[in-house]
Amino acid sequence: MRRSFGRSSMMLCALLVAAAPCAAQQPASSAALVGAAWLREHLGDPGLRLLDIGKTAEQFEAGHLPGAQFVDWRVDLVDPGDPELFLVAPSDTIEALLSRLGVGNATTVVIYDNHGNRAAARMFWALRYYGHEDLRILDGGERAWRAAGFPITTERTAVAAESYRIAGTNEAYRSDKAFLQERARDPDLAVVDARQHDFYTGEVFGTPFLSEEPNRKAGHIAGARNAFWADHVNEDGTFKSVGELRALYRTLGIAPASTVVTYCHIGLQASTPWFVLKELLGYEDVRLYDGSMAEWANAEDTELVLGEN
Repeated sequence: MRRSFGRSSMMLCALLVAAAPCAAQQPASSAALVGAAWLREHLGDPGLRLLDIGKTAEQFEAGHLPGAQFVDWRVDLVDPGDPELFLVAPSDTIEALLSRLGVGNATTVVIYDNHGNRAAARMFWALRYYGHEDLRILDGGERAWRAAGFPITTERTAVAAESYRIAGTNEAYRSDKAFLQERARDPDLAVVDARQHDFYTGEVFGTPFLSEEPNRKAGHIAGARNAFWADHVNEDGTFKSVGELRALYRTLGIAPASTVVTYCHIGLQASTPWFVLKELLGYEDVRLYDGSMAEWANAEDTELVLGEN
């Protein structure tokens, strides 16, 4: 896990009348989040598999973490039956992918990217949805690894194939259009829009995945609060402190007891607030709207709100 405060910092906190300011500076910490030093120590563990996501094949070949296996986020995680919606791939596709990557049902899977953790968070959500338990994200991704002075390689690592089997899905982690429509007037439902603000207000139209055609409608789902995915991370790509993240959602008026649905353009950026709320802040009921605006903004039976909430 990431390095805790040193003795001097702890003494400073003890001397302060209010400990909250120090607590707010503590780095995000979770069993699902690991630092570069932890990964370096455990990289050779036989039960660990490291996955590189967010690059092209050419970028992966040009340099990656030792032992990493390449995952093409544009293909490997997407339902081939409807790629414009970027829906999560069906279970048999995920089984085949994980088996090829040498991942077994008990494997410790560590995921990293070079996109501020958001591609890693999407794969984390997908594998959690399909029931994999031992999942970690390398906080800060490849950038943090390089900053620590650890090696990068161009060599591919061969792995023995596994026989991965999915027993079921965690449906409580996923939302669809019908769920949002049925719960539209529920005061206990909170909706988080993870897109950039001008998409939220409707000043700019989004597009479906791999499409140049704009969505039919612009704006945001009624009642949604805007929490841009990049506001969850620091400039170096690591997650902000737990104190900062709690303050963000307190300001938005989203309580831990709420049922929270996150969405964005295609369900990629929305994975960041899902991960933060579920894994770092411990909210109980957090769901990712897989179809997001690619579906909602192009459906006949939906509405969007322009401007602020």
